Amino acid sequence: MRVAVVATGGTIASRRDDRGDVVPVDGARELFASVPVDPRLDVEYVDLAPVPSFAVGLDEMVAVVLRVRGLLAGGHESVLVTHGTDSLEEMAFLVSMLMPTDAHVVLTGSQRPADDPHSDAAGNLADSLTALQAGLGPCVVMGGYAVAAFEARKVHTSATAAFSGGAAGAIALIDGPDVVPLSRPCRGGNFADVTPPTLPRVDLVKLGAGTDGAHVDASVAAGAAGVVLEAFGRGNAGPGLVDAVERATTAGVRVLVSSRVGHGLVRPVYGQGGGADLARAGADFAGDLTAPRARVALGLALAHPELGPVDKQLEMVWRGQSA
Repeated sequence: MRVAVVATGGTIASRRDDRGDVVPVDGARELFASVPVDPRLDVEYVDLAPVPSFAVGLDEMVAVVLRVRGLLAGGHESVLVTHGTDSLEEMAFLVSMLMPTDAHVVLTGSQRPADDPHSDAAGNLADSLTALQAGLGPCVVMGGYAVAAFEARKVHTSATAAFSGGAAGAIALIDGPDVVPLSRPCRGGNFADVTPPTLPRVDLVKLGAGTDGAHVDASVAAGAAGVVLEAFGRGNAGPGLVDAVERATTAGVRVLVSSRVGHGLVRPVYGQGGGADLARAGADFAGDLTAPRARVALGLALAHPELGPVDKQLEMVWRGQSA
């Protein structure tokens, strides 16, 4: 099997420098210095700029996915992407959106740097190579589990089992050479046939008790093409936010409502500043997408008006429907 390993930095490639700061330094070959590689695998090592994932933007992530597409089109059967965990949710979601649901792409990272005596890097890399050969579809492999790339979200700042598939759970257990499939990815691939240009600016505004519309107004003033509201509960805000949303949508800015809860669907149910009022003000609703994933979905939909109305594109994404 011809495999490519694409290294992008992150904790998995990091070591402590002279100041004691954790910084990415290892390339793809160095990552596998202590990891046994199945001799049946023909591995090509590809190094991209080693950076911490909290310093990576969506356009840089799209460029990585397009590189992965090119490797698969060029004869590689599978691709492993090593990435920082801080923004791995967005990277994985982009992979799920821009690749077919049966693409052999695995993403992994680590919570502890390579020079930590208890680093989880080698174990995750070994598990990822095993997962690549199992044909699970786009997924994130960490801590002995594979979760669908569409569903992946980071749920712990430091624990090694840091990623969850939410309500979808894990799609496989990985234990040494064994892969136990549990389910198949059933959402994604909505933008697999397009090549995104530079994504438009989409801001994310998280709501807390008493939050007013100042941040939404500021996003509009800064030139955002879209705003994701990480709202309360079922998708609620407050009267002050409703007014700001109406100002934004009147100005042509798309507003997409998600929930800060992290699980369940948002719906336009409540009045008095709730979701029903937000819908009347022109907002769309993100289904069960977490705010970071909703932001990516909105950016892709705005970048591709040829695929249909933005609200319809977004609904197809979270419902798992294809055109």
